[in-house]
Amino acid sequence: MTIEAAVTDIVGDLSRFETRSDRVEGLIESQASRYSPHSSEWIVLPWRDGFYLFSEDSEGQRRGRETLVAFLGPSVVSVETVSTTRMQREIPDAAKSAGLNHASYLRRVMPGAVGADEMLVRLEDMVATLSGRVWRPLELKPTHTDLLRDFRLALLAMDSDSASRLLESLLLNGHLSAENHRFLRIEYLATFGRWTDLRALPHIEALLKSRKTQAISEILLQMVWWTELAGTADQRMATEFDERGVLQTFASLLRGVRVPATWEGRLVALLTALADGDLVRQQAICASADGAVEEGRLQELISQHGPPARENTSVDSAEDAIVTAFEDRRFDEVVNRFVQEPSAEAAAIAVQAVLETSLTAEASRVLALVREFDATGTLNFSRRDRRDLEELEQLAGNVCDGWVSWSKRIAGQARWADAGATLRDRRGSWTKMSDLSADETAAVSDWLIEAVSGTNDDQLRASLDVLCSEAATLLVRGSVNDFCQTVLLLLSEQDNFSEMVRVAYLELLTAWLDVGPSSGEYRKVLEQTSDIWIAIASPIAVSWAVGVLEATADSPCPDDAARTAFAATMIHRVRQLYGRASLRERVEIESLADDLRLPSFDVDVPDVERDVWSRLDGKTLGLYSLLPRAASLLGSRLARLCAVQVRGNDDKVATPGLRTLAERADYFIVDTWHAAHQATAAIDAVRPRHQQILPQQRGVTGFMRAVESCLAG
Repeated sequence: MTIEAAVTDIVGDLSRFETRSDRVEGLIESQASRYSPHSSEWIVLPWRDGFYLFSEDSEGQRRGRETLVAFLGPSVVSVETVSTTRMQREIPDAAKSAGLNHASYLRRVMPGAVGADEMLVRLEDMVATLSGRVWRPLELKPTHTDLLRDFRLALLAMDSDSASRLLESLLLNGHLSAENHRFLRIEYLATFGRWTDLRALPHIEALLKSRKTQAISEILLQMVWWTELAGTADQRMATEFDERGVLQTFASLLRGVRVPATWEGRLVALLTALADGDLVRQQAICASADGAVEEGRLQELISQHGPPARENTSVDSAEDAIVTAFEDRRFDEVVNRFVQEPSAEAAAIAVQAVLETSLTAEASRVLALVREFDATGTLNFSRRDRRDLEELEQLAGNVCDGWVSWSKRIAGQARWADAGATLRDRRGSWTKMSDLSADETAAVSDWLIEAVSGTNDDQLRASLDVLCSEAATLLVRGSVNDFCQTVLLLLSEQDNFSEMVRVAYLELLTAWLDVGPSSGEYRKVLEQTSDIWIAIASPIAVSWAVGVLEATADSPCPDDAARTAFAATMIHRVRQLYGRASLRERVEIESLADDLRLPSFDVDVPDVERDVWSRLDGKTLGLYSLLPRAASLLGSRLARLCAVQVRGNDDKVATPGLRTLAERADYFIVDTWHAAHQATAAIDAVRPRHQQILPQQRGVTGFMRAVESCLAG
């Protein structure tokens, strides 16, 4: 039944309003024209003995009451709930069919003081004001830096769809060069392990021979491992390396990064050092191994290879030796020879060698020597050599020896356009954040906060993914310190608090809460999070609020009073958005209110939304997750929406029970955030990935969102 038919049956004959009939008719038509069913909308209509507030659900009643009191005033009207019995007995059938099942009577408090005309005028003002209200999502045009920030945060969150969309936006906004677009494309493919696609890029051959950032070189070294050597037994690795001509194909790349930051890079670099007979590089690579297992593997490769077999080539002079080393792409040898025996004739080659390898440790020394030759007039540089020298000066100017110096410089007044690139390229060689002293960590935190809104604020925003990654690493190791709180603060102060920033903040907040902060730190971050919600509260951000509440409900709580006050504030503001929140979100909020021992309300389930979840009725939903109580929590939330059986499994290895559940469940969720590799491999063996539900967010909220998306799709 339409709302128009329901209104006609409720209102009846308007002639009883005599001279006011036209005005009352206009009041009704204005409301009916904007009425939207299934959205907690409300409408004020004359019925029998006066005006009534009608709605489909209790949320519509709440919103309507607030608006009426605001426009008419509590001294003019009191809003009295109509009993369910009276509604069932007296309301017209057309109104019931239209879903107008809730009503409140608008009783004039002082009929003599405020007449019918005055009340009608106030109702007309209210309707006229609300009729001009148009709900639109807030459209912010992100800057190039915001897009770049969000792209890398999407990579950090392993959100392929968002990252792909943001990469396309970066390309279309006109601020990205073709070279930088290629670099970002490489980052995207590498993040999701698409090494074959990366190797097949049409420009990859040219890129291998051209200059590139060290971060890109590190990725390409991983590509060499995964496309050329992965799956080869260690006993045959050196042989395969030679037989496949890997060194000949990737010579410049393999010799470009002396000690790579990844285990794949270190393996191919060691094979290169073995082929070159470079004992010093072999030792440096082994010394940088990440743990005893990797170091043992590298040492075993060295022992299997035997003594160096590189052919000794006699040269007539030092210059000839440098030229030979440069032609063989042994750039570090070129630099070392030039530093030991500097000459104007070898200066250009030395500059190129530094640029090819991004050897920042030697950049300043080579630059100083070249400047000395230039000052004496003995330097004979071409125009291209001069450009290389300018690039070397820029490279030397970006030298940073660690986190403290980097953060101090980015907080300074001088513009540093390469701050973000320097962080990505060099942090692998710095002392790890977890190994810094308390004073050093505090200094880094202070400088980062000072950099906000400063000259290099764009570089700070573009580096947020790295900072989040470092903070998450600290939290995984069970360390809560100033740096983690600082990164949360940096995220909270983003002007464009985009979806990817919300995701990053939620992920870091969840990890931070799990570690167990002090009560003082806890209160401070809850207050900060509450301020964020006050600023961004909107229908589109409700899922974020649900995730935050779930994180606080499931984590250790050093201050119950602070958590209760925080949750009450968050839930109150979310409920104000119920008219545009999804059924799932409303159910989750009320479930979390129960979990947090706060008053909860029944959620009306419109037939349209009920139909989506009814697809689970009588079905079995399997869940693989290592989260405690994951299946029971998911089952309790879904019980408000449908009649589904939730069966969970938390085995850390492949078991018959896990395989059986994966095979037989009608729907199956795999919590990749909390899973064991052997178990997920067993699931993949019996159930294809496209038949698995993979959450894009941690926790039960992530499961609910993923299931909703699966049912709607």
